[in-house]
Amino acid sequence: MSKICTLAETGELLKKAEKMVIVSHISPDGDTLGSSLALMHALRSLGKEVIMSVDDDIPAVYSFLPGIREYRRFTEGERIEADLLIVIDASSADRAGNAMDVVQASSVLNIDHHKTNTYFADYLYLDSYAAATAEIIYSLLQEMDIAISTDIAVCIYEGLYTDTGSFKYSNTTSKTLKTAADLLQYNVNPSFISDNMEIKSRRQVEMLGEVLKTLTFLHGGKVAYIEIAPELYDHNIDTDTFISYPRYIEGVEIALLFKQTEENLTRVSFRSKETDVSKIAFSFGGGGHQKASGCSIHAPLKEAEKTVLKAIGKLYE
Repeated sequence: MSKICTLAETGELLKKAEKMVIVSHISPDGDTLGSSLALMHALRSLGKEVIMSVDDDIPAVYSFLPGIREYRRFTEGERIEADLLIVIDASSADRAGNAMDVVQASSVLNIDHHKTNTYFADYLYLDSYAAATAEIIYSLLQEMDIAISTDIAVCIYEGLYTDTGSFKYSNTTSKTLKTAADLLQYNVNPSFISDNMEIKSRRQVEMLGEVLKTLTFLHGGKVAYIEIAPELYDHNIDTDTFISYPRYIEGVEIALLFKQTEENLTRVSFRSKETDVSKIAFSFGGGGHQKASGCSIHAPLKEAEKTVLKAIGKLYE
């Protein structure tokens, strides 16, 4: 069980540690990457030694983030000693990937905003009302009285932009918008970030066309899902945004994206208008938010679809 920390206590943990490893969650999105990189830049400005890791491929769409090339993927059997292992934007230990085995840290700190958090770390700062972990990081750096550089501001803004769906999701609050507005004073260019986030490669658009051919409706059109078969999947292409297409179809309450990324591994994304899909994701070892969650199922695509859709079907019995 984690010790629940205040922002001040979290800041003290970071100030006391000299060597830290920051880990972003598997299936990395803009919030975990932006939040982690912002914290990296901030801690290095204090003279701290910081190693960055994510146990997964990073979508090319995030290549513009300052410091993105600092990430490395730990190898099996590797051992790294550190004062503190910091897990960012992850609600459970498995979301941290192999870092939990590789890093031999005196303590583990988890900074998160998911209500499905499993309290796996030694120390936890959790704010489930925050629109993004990036929002927490901004408050944390203010608490620590760390100067905000342009690189830090860009990373935080991008994290906010991602987890709020470019500030249009219902998790966007006045605090979120105020944080975004504050960041502009540090030379953040909103159009630069939106252009980089929204740009599509020709291959990505071609893949989207193939994926939309799999669009299937269930339960009178209340559930819609799309799939990415293993022969179509390409880890270099950002497919996370594909779920927006079934999500915004009139009459659809729950949208799903299934993608088989390995021989016996299918990743599932859930989106909803009102239904708490985090409960379904949690039942499969995943988690997230009420209207946006995900999980990984150790099974081929069709088997995973059958299992998850059966669980969703119970909502409509």
